[in-house]
Amino acid sequence: MTLLVVLDVMVGALLVATIGYCVVLNRKLAALRRNEAELREVLTQFAAAARQAEAGVALLKKAGREAASSLTDQIGEAKALRDDLAFVTGRGDRLVADLSKRMEQPKSPPRPMPAVGAQTAPALSRAERELAAALDGLR
Repeated sequence: MTLLVVLDVMVGALLVATIGYCVVLNRKLAALRRNEAELREVLTQFAAAARQAEAGVALLKKAGREAASSLTDQIGEAKALRDDLAFVTGRGDRLVADLSKRMEQPKSPPRPMPAVGAQTAPALSRAERELAAALDGLR
């Protein structure tokens, strides 16, 4: 009978340990249940933040496409202006070279005045008159 008593005491001790473990486990589960609402709230806020981030990324992509399109247009305009400027600069260089050559040539004697009643030379444009005045001023 002593063996039965020893076994009963051992089973009782194991039962007491099991009950103690169950009490601790119950407290942890209760704390987890209490925090479940907070965890749900955190997950809800996280999902909302993820949706906002996705919307922000979409807006950034749209803004990037618009900026790229605008820059492409502006680059095209700048290239056209660059080509125009190169053309005008080239023309100016040729005019300067032509004027320099004319300045280096010996001065020709003045043309005689046409006789009265003779056919007069065609009228000069304003630009031609200004250029002639400038050339006369340089001589």
